[in-house]
Amino acid sequence: MDNLSLLSSFLKMIFALAIVLGLLIGVMYFVKNFMGHSAPSADHQSLINILSSRYLGPKASIVLVEVMDQVIVVGMTGQQMTPLARIDDPHAIAKIKSQRSQPPTSPFSGEKVARLLSMVNLSAGRKTGKSSK
Repeated sequence: MDNLSLLSSFLKMIFALAIVLGLLIGVMYFVKNFMGHSAPSADHQSLINILSSRYLGPKASIVLVEVMDQVIVVGMTGQQMTPLARIDDPHAIAKIKSQRSQPPTSPFSGEKVARLLSMVNLSAGRKTGKSSK
């Protein structure tokens, strides 16, 4: 009788774990497919583009913003945005643009999540590959 109770508890726990993992995978799928395509700086035909950003600390970052043919360095905190410098030199702007080989990413990027998902898929594939041999 004790074994039956233990088995039913174990099955309930496995079922609950499967539901939680299913929800987690569903959320990751949603983030991968829908959030990655809606980055605010992904529009390359816009007059204002974010070239790069660097996280400095809690609610603090530095952002390179391209406005028409000028590049502006902006310091951002949770309360304000402060222009730090303006880059007008065409050679410096060309160098900045040449170093940017991929579209700009926001601090929360669907590409990062997609890379994590692909690593999970690869590791899961290796595990299943080993068990099938």
